Amino acid sequence: MNYLNYPRIHFSGTYQANPSTINNTPNNWDPLFYPAPNELEKVELYWNPRGDGGFTLKEDCIVTQVDYADGTSANTPEKDAIIGQPVKAIFKSSFPLQSALVDLDPMQQNVSEIWAMTLQIGGDDANLTGNVPNVPFNGIWAQCQGPNAPRNSESGSAVFQVKMKDVTQTGLPNGSKFLTYFQENPSAFLSLNVNTNGHNNTPHNYLFNDDTFAEMKAANISNLVLDQMAGMKNLFQLYAHKEVGEKSVPFPGNPGMVPTEKFVKYMLQQYLTVEQFNNNIDTILQITATAYQGVHTYDYLEGMITGTVGPSSTNDPNYFVPSRMLAPTPNSSAFNAPFDIDENGIISLNLGNALPTETPGKNLYQKKLGALWLVGFPHGEISIQKMEQLVRIPYDEPDFVTSKAGIFTFKLEGDWSETPLGIFSVSSNDLTEMILLAEDQNGNYLRADQFVYRMNPGFDTTSDFPRGETNTVNIHALKFGKPVADGTEISLVMKTENEAINYTVQTQGTSGTLGVKNLSIPQDILSFPKSVKTENGIATFDMSCQDPGNPRGYVDGQVYFLDYNFSSNPIQMDPNDIVSVMVYDQTVAEDATDVLAKFGRLYKVMGFLADDEKIEEVDMRNMIKTLLQRPMADLVHMPVTRDLSAAARNKIVKWVDHLNNS
Repeated sequence: MNYLNYPRIHFSGTYQANPSTINNTPNNWDPLFYPAPNELEKVELYWNPRGDGGFTLKEDCIVTQVDYADGTSANTPEKDAIIGQPVKAIFKSSFPLQSALVDLDPMQQNVSEIWAMTLQIGGDDANLTGNVPNVPFNGIWAQCQGPNAPRNSESGSAVFQVKMKDVTQTGLPNGSKFLTYFQENPSAFLSLNVNTNGHNNTPHNYLFNDDTFAEMKAANISNLVLDQMAGMKNLFQLYAHKEVGEKSVPFPGNPGMVPTEKFVKYMLQQYLTVEQFNNNIDTILQITATAYQGVHTYDYLEGMITGTVGPSSTNDPNYFVPSRMLAPTPNSSAFNAPFDIDENGIISLNLGNALPTETPGKNLYQKKLGALWLVGFPHGEISIQKMEQLVRIPYDEPDFVTSKAGIFTFKLEGDWSETPLGIFSVSSNDLTEMILLAEDQNGNYLRADQFVYRMNPGFDTTSDFPRGETNTVNIHALKFGKPVADGTEISLVMKTENEAINYTVQTQGTSGTLGVKNLSIPQDILSFPKSVKTENGIATFDMSCQDPGNPRGYVDGQVYFLDYNFSSNPIQMDPNDIVSVMVYDQTVAEDATDVLAKFGRLYKVMGFLADDEKIEEVDMRNMIKTLLQRPMADLVHMPVTRDLSAAARNKIVKWVDHLNNS
């Protein structure tokens, strides 16, 4: 069972993702470029240098529709009391974040994960609440395709798919048929499918240069204040680097262009006294503010979120829904769309992350898409000449995305359980006809369940996200939504160094990131078979690791990428459907205090770690030890980041123990 089954709720609203861009940039991990928290003259600030790493669901995130097994739906509270109720993440104790957004590595930001979220569906009096295992996104693509689409990840969208665990029900259904179902059929699991798009990562910039300093002087800001804040001229939103021989040489990008009011205020508080800051901040901001370049669809750091929740069971995969898949054809403007056909011939087709928008957010690009038809290919040949039109898809309805999360439901006539389907487009502009999406002609589909791994050579740690030196990977192989024949061979290939670098610098998540180098080496420290055969539709294999030997220097560990496909008759794969593996160094050359100081520089919420004297105080060092010994899935482990190896963690704990015993 999964979110494509019944009963299911749809929800929509706004989310906030607040990553720190200082730790996203590999060059900033180098102490030569970033020696101390406030020594930022060589630091690449990018667009959000004071981000706290949080992922938040806003108050407008609510249940919009319920679909029932009998084919009916409800979209008003009178029909089902769950409509209009919140879908929210629950704060844990006094920690300021609902959940954390964590990258696997500064050189692999294309599988960003939500960590430590507890999700509540419904109000405080009557709800379903469950834990969301640490879940990475996949299905990332450039969804916004209008003529004025932003040239950054604001145009992107992605999917989080996960099986929620430890689900509990609070209160009586109180007029909710949806909650009644779960009261009568209690389950510890829910299937959660989430689409995010339109994330506004265009900050308001402030320019500090000779011209704006002259304006500030003319506005009666004293020479003393101007002299004290002169360091603002040396900051750069993008501090670029050139490779000269074997050295990375910095050169100015756009001097004095500083992102976000929050970061400007933070820096000025370092340069000025409290009185100087309070007396001058309004004038400084007014003069240095540049014209905002954003598209204004959502507030800064916010975007659109839609999703669907349905039943799940013990045996379901954690990060994957066994289904059928429509994939984009050559030159298509659309993206992957999973679907399922139940025993009654009802198709549930998820287009929530499949159709392009004209601007970031909810407005699907109707001018480009035209009329869309669900089609079948009864002869197995994917062609316009051989297709059969089944039903027009009403994606142009105003509530198609906001109320239904882009899921189209229709009862098909005839048996289409083993016949490829597709989506056919007739452009409203010039009546151009094309097949936008199509199932593999043999109905084959392939996806790893868990596809992000952190591994520590020499350690045998277990958790919901295994981190030991050996891990098990399950790749699901399907034919028209059913397990392929036993013995079907799946091939496995590691990307080479050049392939790994080319992949990560071209991804939506890591595109534009400087300092990506030395990936996927040495090649022989991650062991796995060259191929594996399926059993009950799953190709299962173990991978093990050895110490990579610090190939990237100041960035701990190494990242590897595994491609997979059918050995015979390979199918078209989403380039991001790979297995990403972080293998941490086993040897830690840095002192414990230097390890902590690095994270104090790179993460706002851990700034206290950059003070050597402070972290050696008894209460502080023991608090650090306590946090490091919390489960890795705990929101306050480390806190926020998961970039610390088991070896480094153990070294810090031993350092604290030594101080306590001396």
